Amino acid sequence: MSGAFDAALGEGPEFDRIRRLAARWRERAHGLGDDCAFLEAGGETLAVSVDLAVEGVHFRREWLTPAEIGYRAAAAALSDLAAVAAEPMALLLSLGLPVGEDEATVQALADGVGDAAADAGAVIVGGDLSRADQLVVGCCVIGRAPSAVRRVGARPGDRLVVTGALGGPLTALTAWEAGEEPDAEARVRFARPAPRHVAARFLAAHRARAMIDLSDGLAGDVGHLLAASAVGAALWVERIPVLHAAASCAARLGEPPWRFAARSGEEYELLAALPSDVADAELAQAPVPVAVIGVVEAEPGVRASDAGRAVVLPPGYDHFRPA
Repeated sequence: MSGAFDAALGEGPEFDRIRRLAARWRERAHGLGDDCAFLEAGGETLAVSVDLAVEGVHFRREWLTPAEIGYRAAAAALSDLAAVAAEPMALLLSLGLPVGEDEATVQALADGVGDAAADAGAVIVGGDLSRADQLVVGCCVIGRAPSAVRRVGARPGDRLVVTGALGGPLTALTAWEAGEEPDAEARVRFARPAPRHVAARFLAAHRARAMIDLSDGLAGDVGHLLAASAVGAALWVERIPVLHAAASCAARLGEPPWRFAARSGEEYELLAALPSDVADAELAQAPVPVAVIGVVEAEPGVRASDAGRAVVLPPGYDHFRPA
């Protein structure tokens, strides 16, 4: 493992590629492996992250309005700040636009980015424009992180908790791919993911030791969180909170709801490890629902069970995993 990493990465082709890049950079890279980079500036700790949304990979125009494309792209980047409990400050927007792109589309996309920034409490401070073969939206975000929660830090005995309810994005995607219109709530979860910065600060205030956002889905990101701390976990899949529309979709597909929800990516909910003495009554005061879905264990690996019966988690999303 390269010394460039502050947190070990989980498994998969995407992360193998990142490891190879870090090994090539050697001492030219530092602090890799977290949801954000951390920089010291003027006595403050700043969290910085960048995220890409590429047409045909992250979205299709026939599914989303231009404003929704912009909102979703910005929300994905801003979610990285929530993952470390940072307070959003600023966003820089880079756009790759096809020649002749309709100006109304560009303006609506900009409105969506602006709405996402405002909802998170950030302002847009700059960016870049370029010609491209398809629409590309890149967002760099900056936040204050006086008490950052990293991926590293989970300890045996910690409770694993997740915010919100899962499965909405996959429910919407399943409908679109079938040529149908998604359930309204599932569509909103895909197109305009709710910011979780307030929930992140709540978890940080309740001594979260490690945290990650579920951009690759629960099934993948739980492995990344645990790998960072060289620990494992017992995961109780019957406790995974599942959106009602997602449970209905899973039933139509003949798939257990927990499995459907666990493989749903781009959720932008939070997964955190909390000390065992953080009580259920405290979690009930959270600004969004928080469910306890497992416990951290010393032995590496995830041991998932459904009401006491061993089950296998589906793989998480990976950009470079063969289809």
